[in-house]
Amino acid sequence: MTTADITKIVLGILAALGGGGAIVLGLSNYFGQLLATRYEEKIKAKFQNEINEYQSQLDIIKQTTIRYSDRQFEHYSKLWASLYDLKLLADDLWEQATSVRLERFSRQLKSTKTEIEKASLFIEDSHYKELTETIKHFSDYQIGKSDLINYRQVNGYDEYFVQQMIVDNGLKKSAFESLILDVKADLKKQIGGA
Repeated sequence: MTTADITKIVLGILAALGGGGAIVLGLSNYFGQLLATRYEEKIKAKFQNEINEYQSQLDIIKQTTIRYSDRQFEHYSKLWASLYDLKLLADDLWEQATSVRLERFSRQLKSTKTEIEKASLFIEDSHYKELTETIKHFSDYQIGKSDLINYRQVNGYDEYFVQQMIVDNGLKKSAFESLILDVKADLKKQIGGA
C-alpha cells in the first residue's frame, strides 16, 4: 500500500463521515490544545514552585552569611583593638622595663589571648594561626623582659649580660612587630578595608 492509497482512504472516510468528520477533527484539535495548555501550566507551576523553594533557600543562606559576616567583623575589630593595645604596652615596656609596666603588659597579653580564643569560631583559620604565632612572640618578649627586670634586681649584675638580654628582647620585639603588620594587612583584607 502506498502513501497515495492511504491518503485516498483517509479522505474517503472523512468524506463518508461528512460534516461529522470535520466536527470530530475540530473537537480532537480543541481537546488536544486544551490538554497541552493544561500540561504546560502544570509544568510552569512545578518550575515556579522549585524556583520559589530555591529562592527561599538562597534567602536563608544570605541571611546566615550576613549574620556571620557581621559577627566576624565585630570580632576582627575587637581583636585588632586588643592587639594594638598590647603593642602599645610592649613599646612602653621597651622604653623602660619596670615591674609595673611588665604587669600591665602581662594583663593585656592575657586579655588578648582570651579575645583570640573567643573569636576563634568566627575568624579564618589562617588568621587564627597568625594571631597565635604573634601571641607566642609577645609571650617570649614578656619572659625576656621579666628575666631582665629580675636580673637587674640582683646586686652586682653584669652589664654585658644585660645588653645581650636587651638585644635578644629587641629581636623578639621586631618579630612580633613584623607579624602585627602581616596580621593587620590580612585583617584589613578580610573585612574589606583594602
